[in-house]
Amino acid sequence: MLKLERINWLRVALAWGLFTAFMVVVVYAQALPGARPVPWRTAVLGPLLYGLIWLLFTPGIFWLATRFDLTAGRRGWVASALVHAGASVVLTVLFRALYLSVLVVSGAPNLMLTWTTILSGINIWLPAYWMLLCVAYALEFYARYERRTLDAAHLEMQLVQAQLQALKMQLQPHFLFNTLNSIATLIDDEPRTAQRMTAKLGEFLRLVLDNTDEHQVTLAQELHFAELYLEMEQIRFSDRLTITYQLAPDTLPALVPNLLLQPLIENAVKHGLTAEEGAAIHIQADRQQGQLVLQVRDNGRGTAQADSRGVGLRNSEERLRALYGSRCSLAIHTAPQQGYAVRIEFPFVPHA
Repeated sequence: MLKLERINWLRVALAWGLFTAFMVVVVYAQALPGARPVPWRTAVLGPLLYGLIWLLFTPGIFWLATRFDLTAGRRGWVASALVHAGASVVLTVLFRALYLSVLVVSGAPNLMLTWTTILSGINIWLPAYWMLLCVAYALEFYARYERRTLDAAHLEMQLVQAQLQALKMQLQPHFLFNTLNSIATLIDDEPRTAQRMTAKLGEFLRLVLDNTDEHQVTLAQELHFAELYLEMEQIRFSDRLTITYQLAPDTLPALVPNLLLQPLIENAVKHGLTAEEGAAIHIQADRQQGQLVLQVRDNGRGTAQADSRGVGLRNSEERLRALYGSRCSLAIHTAPQQGYAVRIEFPFVPHA
């Protein structure tokens, strides 16, 4: 159903203004071959009346298009078509009457307001009504298309949000169970260490819960989560775990998926501890050609199997795909005795 209040009437008026200007040009162009000057009533007043009168009729025609809708597919379309046929004749006769009345009042020579003169040009202007009717339905079809496009975008966004939430809910228990298992192994032998680790876990979970509805956080916040996790691991493994950072300052305000680094770092710690000298974890962030590039490397034994992905890495990749589509990548580089290097790349979007 066409909503008259949604129509930009300024644009409608501008369209009729352009029509008037076009008619003025047409009149002068037709008069060029002749020798006599064109009267101002013919050249200016006539086209001005065309545009002005039909501009005044436009809201009424749009209302008729809404009230007697020919596109609704109902059984009453025949009656609606008859109404429009009658309205087109009535409005065209009224247009001719108003047009000729103004010309007579302005002193046009050899012109009288009679039924003969009124009806003489009705066949020329009758299509104007149907043209406006088609414009009304075209605007309605375009409005429907916009609404459907917007609805589809909303549905797609809701689907992505639901998918991201499901992936986050999958990730959090995975991390929590691993950490609780680590605490359980320390309770009997190192109760103080288990106590410190429990306190760190509480701090970490508090931050996670504060951001539970956020699918994206700044890289600075994400690194803070990572540091809390690594502090827990350093409590557990003491001097067997060292961490180094190489962070470009302009990358810290960038938006990243919430808890993106945690499973990468968790894997790096696990692989790094296989090295005799202990785990050495390196975290790096760079900005390259509009992309944020994150890398997590360890010094573990590595493997000849280049693409080995567990639950955490698969989860991370699915979240990236949901947010960035084909504009992201997650690659694993490894070789025997050379550790693992996970490289993630996605569009750089600064926090507003």
